[in-house]
Amino acid sequence: DCMDGKQARRTGSSSPLGQLFDHGFDCICTLFFVATFSSYLEIGGTHWFNMLQTSLQFAFFMAQWEEYHTLVLPHNAGKWCGVTEVNYASALGAICVSLIDREAFFQKSMQDTLAPFGLTSALPALVKDMELRHFLLCGWGGMSLILMGLSLKRTLCHPRIAGENMDASEIRFNRINALSKLASPFLLCVAAFIVPPEFIRTRYLSVVLGCALSLLTKKMIVFSMAKMPYAIIQTDVFPFIFAAIWIRYDTRLTKEGGDFVFGALSIWYAYRLLRWVNVAINQICAKLGIYCFRLKKRDD
Repeated sequence: DCMDGKQARRTGSSSPLGQLFDHGFDCICTLFFVATFSSYLEIGGTHWFNMLQTSLQFAFFMAQWEEYHTLVLPHNAGKWCGVTEVNYASALGAICVSLIDREAFFQKSMQDTLAPFGLTSALPALVKDMELRHFLLCGWGGMSLILMGLSLKRTLCHPRIAGENMDASEIRFNRINALSKLASPFLLCVAAFIVPPEFIRTRYLSVVLGCALSLLTKKMIVFSMAKMPYAIIQTDVFPFIFAAIWIRYDTRLTKEGGDFVFGALSIWYAYRLLRWVNVAINQICAKLGIYCFRLKKRDD
């Protein structure tokens, strides 16, 4: 990872279509990351699962949001913490997990986990009673908040947003405008927590939320490349939000009914995602005179 773009630019074969494929597939692949690690920690059917998915996908969106405003795509925090290191760590984690009893290991309390090392006395009571898997997820959430905070700082303090020659009112307008672009994905993340975990199958919620956030992220990628305005309110968020509110507050709706609603939404968002990407690819190919899955014939 991070080498494909460099190789494309080195060989003169880079294009907006390549960027859409690279980052677009990275975006949808976050769903596999969530599914993998949630199965390790056995957190399906809980809000811990929602926290893992929303923090990952919202952070991914923010990276594209930062590029939209600063023209720079962040792929690391410091010298030794980037997407490549995360990929290696994920592979190493998969190997380690395959060698242990996941339930016995991850569902131990922090007190039992740290007792052999004599560190329990330094832990607050809240942490002692916490299961190891929940402690790890809190650490992930904290790291995600730090990364998103750094992205906010870089973007809101960037010369394109808060330049030295800009007056206070212009800087304030630019910052509010930039922050407003986060409204739609943020509403999706909040709506995910509205749905009681026991009311819906985790896989349905994950697929619907994943496709919806992936669609918003792909739009941000394309609009960033094309220097097009990105709407503050994306209408694609409304079906998910309305369904979440309906399932939460309609006492007549059964679990089977909730599964049906989100199953239908899964099909709808998959169609919307594929349809939008297909239109975007065709427009890019027509504009640049290139092909998507084959080489263009030489004129001679």
